[in-house]
Amino acid sequence: MSNHAAQSKRIGILGAAFDPPHFGHFLLAQLALNTKQLDEIWLMPSPDRWDKKPVASNANRLKWLHSIVEKCPSSLRDKLVVSDFELNLPTYRGTCWLLEELRRQHKNDTFSLILGWDSFVGIPAWRDPTTGTMNGSQLLASTCCFVSPRASSQDTQAVPHPAQHNGGVVMLPALDDPRSGIVSWMTGVTQIQVSALSSSLIRTTLKSESPISFLFPDVQKEIIESGIYSL
Repeated sequence: MSNHAAQSKRIGILGAAFDPPHFGHFLLAQLALNTKQLDEIWLMPSPDRWDKKPVASNANRLKWLHSIVEKCPSSLRDKLVVSDFELNLPTYRGTCWLLEELRRQHKNDTFSLILGWDSFVGIPAWRDPTTGTMNGSQLLASTCCFVSPRASSQDTQAVPHPAQHNGGVVMLPALDDPRSGIVSWMTGVTQIQVSALSSSLIRTTLKSESPISFLFPDVQKEIIESGIYSL
């Protein structure tokens, strides 16, 4: 076996619709890299899902990501990989199954998730849509999560246990397992930065023709000229 084949990478999966990609996605990537616990981050657009169908095409979303990554500072660009892995899977079966497939195909590497607070506290409701099997707890037991503060927090330095989420009702019992230790809280961001973590808000802004924030100029120009989100 070659030395290259034996190398192990710590890979963070930043999965999203990237519909469109914006400052918030790359803020999450930088925060995750700042923990010094990851070697690479794979930006992985999601396919059509039972709960979310992207407006922009797969080709457009991948093109925009490649364009943005190319313009990133080298310290960030060299750690980012635009991946069509999930787009090329034969069917969508959710994040837990995706991670299992990544580990099966990349046995030397370790995979973690990078996600915002709102996605993180929804993990207990995640399931395999092909079988209906709830697998959020299974994911939490097997996968490290790099999590940003919640957008509703007045103090982004203070990150409570999910059981104390101001909306209540969300419980993540896997975090109470002393063996887990699976969450790395990505603190140190401002409230305005946290507010950038919304593609749906950007799409709404584009439709209303209001001033746009948090969108990369080249992507914004192409979106406006194409009218992708104006329908």
